[in-house]
Amino acid sequence: MFRIRSMKLIACCAALMFSLGARAADAEVTERHKKVVEEVFQRLLAVMETPDGWEVWPPEVTVVDKGFANAFAGFRTEDGVDVPYVEITVTTVEEIADYDPDTLAFTLGHELGHLFFDHNHQSIEFREQFGDKLQTIRLACNREQELEADLFGMQLAFKAGYSRQGLIKDLDGWRENTTPYCRFEGLSVSHPTWEDRATYLFDDERQQSLWRSLSSFQTGVMFLENQHYLHAQLCFENVTVEFPECYEAWANLGYALLMRYCDGLDAEDLKNFDIGHLVVGGFYRRPGSLEPTVRGVDPDLWFEAVGAFREALRLKERLGLKDDLLMVKANLAVAYLIHPAGKDVGQAERWFDEVFTALRNNPEDSQLDPLVHASILINSGSARGFDSDLVVQTLGLLAEAKTKRGNDLVATALETALQFNQARTLVTSGDPAKQMTALALFEKYLDGMTSASSWWPIAYEQYVQLSKAVGKAPKAESEFKQLGIKDWRPVTAVELTDGKTIGLSQPLKEVLKTLGPADVEIPVIEGKNLKYYKYEELGITILATREVLAVILDSEKAPAVKIQRPGLGGDDATLELGMNRGVLEGLLGSDWDVEITNLFQLDELHQLYRDLGLAVQFEDGVVSELVISVVPLK
Repeated sequence: MFRIRSMKLIACCAALMFSLGARAADAEVTERHKKVVEEVFQRLLAVMETPDGWEVWPPEVTVVDKGFANAFAGFRTEDGVDVPYVEITVTTVEEIADYDPDTLAFTLGHELGHLFFDHNHQSIEFREQFGDKLQTIRLACNREQELEADLFGMQLAFKAGYSRQGLIKDLDGWRENTTPYCRFEGLSVSHPTWEDRATYLFDDERQQSLWRSLSSFQTGVMFLENQHYLHAQLCFENVTVEFPECYEAWANLGYALLMRYCDGLDAEDLKNFDIGHLVVGGFYRRPGSLEPTVRGVDPDLWFEAVGAFREALRLKERLGLKDDLLMVKANLAVAYLIHPAGKDVGQAERWFDEVFTALRNNPEDSQLDPLVHASILINSGSARGFDSDLVVQTLGLLAEAKTKRGNDLVATALETALQFNQARTLVTSGDPAKQMTALALFEKYLDGMTSASSWWPIAYEQYVQLSKAVGKAPKAESEFKQLGIKDWRPVTAVELTDGKTIGLSQPLKEVLKTLGPADVEIPVIEGKNLKYYKYEELGITILATREVLAVILDSEKAPAVKIQRPGLGGDDATLELGMNRGVLEGLLGSDWDVEITNLFQLDELHQLYRDLGLAVQFEDGVVSELVISVVPLK
C-alpha cells in the first residue's frame, strides 16, 4: 500500500480565516489604522530577505473594512505578472491589536511568511493536480503551512525588535475572539488551534505545557460531550500530570472514568441496582485555572472515578475556591447509586443534600444552567422517587432550557428519561388511571430513547408487565423506533492488543513515547512533515504530522475495533480484519449507504463511513484494511 512519492505541489491556506462577528455598520478605515499598519509593515520588510519567485517585490499592505477580524496574503495578476499583497481588517487593528504595534507585528509577519514560502501558488497547484480529492492530506499540509508562517512571522517580528509580550497578546487576542475548536475538531479545518500554535512557538517549557494542557483540556471536553470516554480520559490524565492543581481536569477525569464504568453496565446490572433512569452527558467545566496568565461491573474504574472526584474537592478546599463544584458532588451521588457492591443510598443522599443545600443558600448556585439543574433533579429522583412537585420543577427547567438555541436535543433526551422515571413511580400506585398514564409514558420512552440504552430493555419488560396487568396487548419491540445502521458513536481511538491506546489528534510525541520508534517511516510529501509510521508487530500504520491524522489497521496482527451505540451502556460490536463483508455491512451499511472515496492516494479507494470516522477496504469478500480517520468534507 505504501510507497514514497515525490510530490512538490502542496496546499496551504493563505490567510487567517477566522470570523469574529459583525462590527458596527458605520466603521471605516481611518488614517490612524493606516499609519500604524504601514509603520509596522515597513519595519518588518526592512529586516526581511527578498523571497525567490516574485517578479514584483515588496508587496503593498492595505487596511480594509470587512466587518470581522482577519488578515490575508495573496496576489493579483497584472499584465501577466503576479503582484503580491497583504490586507488586514479594521477589526483586527482595533479588537485584536488595540492599535499596538508589537501585537500587529506578528499578524503581519505571519502573512509575509505566506508570501515568503509562496503558499498561494502551491495551493493553486495542489488543486489543479488533485482537484477536491485527498482532503485529509490537503488540510494537513495547510495546517503545517500555517505553523511555518507562524514561525516565520515570530522570527521576523523579533528580528525587527518587537517583543515577546506582543506575541502573547496577539495569540491571546485571536484565541479569545474566534470561534473555539479543539485539536480533534481541528483535523477537519485548515488551521491548527491557537493552543497548538502557541505550543509550537514557545520555547519556554512552562508556557509550552500550559498551552498544551489547554489544548488537551478542550479536546477532552469535546470527547466527553460526544461520549468518547476513553479518549477523554487520556486527555484529562495528560492535564493532571502537567498541572496537578487543575481541579476542573480532575472533575472531568472522574466523569470520564465514571462513564466508562457505566458503559460496562448491562440491563441486568441496572436491575440489580434497583434505581430509576440516570441522565449523563454534556455538562463539563471549562478550565478557569488553566487560563494563561501571560461490559460488566469494573470496580477499579469506579474507585478511580471517585478518587478523581475527591481530588477535585480536596483541591477546592486547599485552594480556598468559592466554586461549590456542584456537578462533582452530583456525580459522586450518582457513583454511589451504582456502587460495585450495590447502591449506597446513604452516601448518595449525603452528596445530593450538599447540592440542594448549596442551591438554596448560594445565590450564584441558584443561577445554575437549567439543563444541569434538571439533570441533578432527575438523578436525585432516581434514588428518592418522583413526586409531582419534582416532576413539575424538572419540566419547568427543561422548558426554560428549550428557550435557548441549541438545547433542544439535550432537553428532549432529559424529558425522555423523566418519562421512564415517572412511569416507574406511577406503576406502584395501584391506581388504574395512573397505571394507564404510566403505560402511555412507557410507550413515549420506548419510542424516544435509543434501544441501545441499557435501560431500554428494562423499560420494555416493565411495559409488557404493565400492559398485561391492565388488560391491554403490548406492542412488539419491532413496533418501536429501531436502531439504524448509522446509530453508532464515532470511532476516535484504537485500543491496541497490549492495552495501550492511540487516538486521533493525539500529539505524535506522545505516541512515539508510548510505542517507541516506528519500524518504518515513510514520507508522504517530499520535504514536508507528513509521514506514515509503520509498526509491524502491532499491525498498524499511523499517518501523522505533529498529531495523529489516521490509524490504519493493515495486517493480521492488527487489533479489533470496538464500536458502541450511543447512550449509557449502549450495545457494542467488534470490527476486525478478516471479517466477512456481509457481516460488517449488516452492522454499518452497504456501499449504497456510504461514500467511495480516495483517502490518501489517488490509486486507492476506500468505502467511507463518514459519520463513524471509519473507512474499509475489502479483498475476496473480507475486510483487508480498516482506517480510523476524520475525513473532511470536499
